[in-house]
Amino acid sequence: MKRNIYISETPMESRIAIMEDKQLVEFYIETPEDVSTVGNVYFATVENIQQGMHAVFMNLGLEQNGFLGFSEIKDFITFENGSLKPRTFTGAKDLKKGQHILVQVVKDAYANKGPRLTTEIAIPGRFAVLAPYHDVIGISKKIKNNKQRAKLKEIANSIKPEGFGIIIRTVADGKKEKDIKQDIKQLLSSWDQIVVAVKNSGSQAMRVYENDSMTSSVIRDMFTKEVESVVVDNKRKFRAIQNYINDVAPELTERVFFHKEGSLFSAHGITEETDKLLRRKVWLKSGGHLIIDHTEAMFVIDVNSGRYTGQKDQEKNILKVNLEAAVEIARQLRLRDISGLIVIDFIDMQIPENKKALVRTFKDELAKDRASVSVSDLSRYGLLEMTRERIRLSIMFSLSDECPMCHGYGRIPSKESMITKIDSWVRNFRQHTRERRVELQVHPFLYAFIKENKKILRQTQFKYGIKIDMVIEESLGVGSFRFLRKKDKQDVTNMY
Repeated sequence: MKRNIYISETPMESRIAIMEDKQLVEFYIETPEDVSTVGNVYFATVENIQQGMHAVFMNLGLEQNGFLGFSEIKDFITFENGSLKPRTFTGAKDLKKGQHILVQVVKDAYANKGPRLTTEIAIPGRFAVLAPYHDVIGISKKIKNNKQRAKLKEIANSIKPEGFGIIIRTVADGKKEKDIKQDIKQLLSSWDQIVVAVKNSGSQAMRVYENDSMTSSVIRDMFTKEVESVVVDNKRKFRAIQNYINDVAPELTERVFFHKEGSLFSAHGITEETDKLLRRKVWLKSGGHLIIDHTEAMFVIDVNSGRYTGQKDQEKNILKVNLEAAVEIARQLRLRDISGLIVIDFIDMQIPENKKALVRTFKDELAKDRASVSVSDLSRYGLLEMTRERIRLSIMFSLSDECPMCHGYGRIPSKESMITKIDSWVRNFRQHTRERRVELQVHPFLYAFIKENKKILRQTQFKYGIKIDMVIEESLGVGSFRFLRKKDKQDVTNMY
């Protein structure tokens, strides 16, 4: 399988696309206002103990309190008499209002729910994860070779710092002991910085460790020898990635490339795919299709045979569509970052062996997913229930805003995604023409946003050496824009 990573920077967003065999399988977006807190460590204050909910609400120094379930508390680290100390949790009696403990975010805040927390602190590095006050050695389950697992465990035993646990990551497979040792040294430095931050906090709730940015996390966790290339269209980020890889995996440095001309995502067919992510209907090659809907409680996916007629044997036709749907649904779950409770309505089948084959195929495809999943068997009505781990918001919420007309029953393209499309269009336009002045027509909603954030258009004009005159065009939809060539008012929107 050929895997490639593409990283694009625009004035409003960072976007990352993961391609497998030229097919988009994962897509990430990060804006300055919507940075994930997953992995961050907070010196937090016990705000409210809810025994009936088996949970504690923690003051993190943020707008929302964090939610710490009793199931996420085993040992915890508290600050007493000027130093950090481990404590064993046996029940609510071990916690007191106003008490200070270390917690780590495992899930971002969602709607009116605060971040989900754990007391099991884990500091991730390139080759290992450091677990303070845990006497444990773990090897990634994805390393299957028993001989290699034994070798890595031997290395971990020889370099494990006293008072810390170590989990060896998949990318450590084949690495030398000195490389893993250097990684752990850097992790210990991060822990020392946490300790200093706690001591200097004045017993105020605050963040004491910030996890890597989205781009850094993807490069750290996913850029392995299986990746053919990493292509970046921002020079500063390209150099930063080169420098990091040169330190931790110099043999991969030559696989990092800088994209100079035109839109990176358009050049590799990614824009065409991301434009489909807000559509309810997903077509299958056979002519069947999926319908993906979201409710407050769950995602619902319906499988339809559509135009497919296939063979005369109806059961074989249905099995073919269902198997194709299973592969595509697994991809869409990763791609759209769909999580929580998911109900899938496959087309009814009669033969038990076919049902088993469908579930088996679906589970095999889900094994490619980095998120944890749990899958039930097919019910008598052809329904399959499953859950998928939620770490960040579904891509639907990153790519769209609440519709101001229906207040959430429908979605419109987000302002940030519209800016990204405009920036991409201008980049392609300047690659193909010497024209340096255009008129941009937009809906009043988008016009007001750009006017309020003047630097957005200014940055695009400066970056590509072009003058853009923006005007309101009320006939355009909220998710549309139109470019006219200034000298003759010709519509050039679809020409580039």
